[in-house]
Amino acid sequence: MERILNFRDLGGTETEDGRRVKKGLFFRCAMLEEATKNDVKELNALGVKLVFDYRNPGEVPGDGGYPYNQIGAMRFAFPMLTGKNKLYRLQTQSNLKRAFSRVSIEDVKDTYRALPFGNEGYKRMAKALTDGETPFIQHCSAGKDRTGVGSAILLGILGVSFAEILKDYLKSGIIENEIREKAAQQLPRFLGKWFKKKFGLLFGVRAELLEAALDDILKRYGSFQKYILDEFGLTTEAVKELRGRYTE
Repeated sequence: MERILNFRDLGGTETEDGRRVKKGLFFRCAMLEEATKNDVKELNALGVKLVFDYRNPGEVPGDGGYPYNQIGAMRFAFPMLTGKNKLYRLQTQSNLKRAFSRVSIEDVKDTYRALPFGNEGYKRMAKALTDGETPFIQHCSAGKDRTGVGSAILLGILGVSFAEILKDYLKSGIIENEIREKAAQQLPRFLGKWFKKKFGLLFGVRAELLEAALDDILKRYGSFQKYILDEFGLTTEAVKELRGRYTE
């Protein structure tokens, strides 16, 4: 893609039983608003049916520019950061308040720990999986955190090991500098350099973040299998069928 950051196909990922996720069905990326004409043309060629947008309203550009209608895809918006979340509060603060804010690795881990549970966006994504509403895209602003957890859940349902899931998640590290620069551009120039340094944790990916999400899943459910069955209303037979349908 020319302007859509962090765009990739989850197809080709190896499962624990030696099969691979089929290509051309499941995509992940950052925001779509900057798509060029060529990007839209490529998205059209992929035949995308649904787009799961995990951003909060404040992250969505006010001037629109959505390419969803141009690619004939239905967009589902599922904001995932709430008022209790430190990162949400940072996102909605004035520049002055941000100057006195701090973000620790534990703050980011807390976000990852919360995302897998009672998440209507991920539940709708899982429904699309069971209903055969593919191909689809999952995305957020950078396509690495909320999208990263959503992609991890999808791959886990399809029988991919956590080690392989982590490999895909860490690929988002290649756009860290671009995300850092984009975030700084939203602030007055004199604050941009300071912001990039102070909030560096928000721009990259770390294994310990996704591991925090998995640890909380295991703490609550005992196993990932029980998590996907209970959280998404699936049965063992349904999971087996999905793996047969979407891997080869």
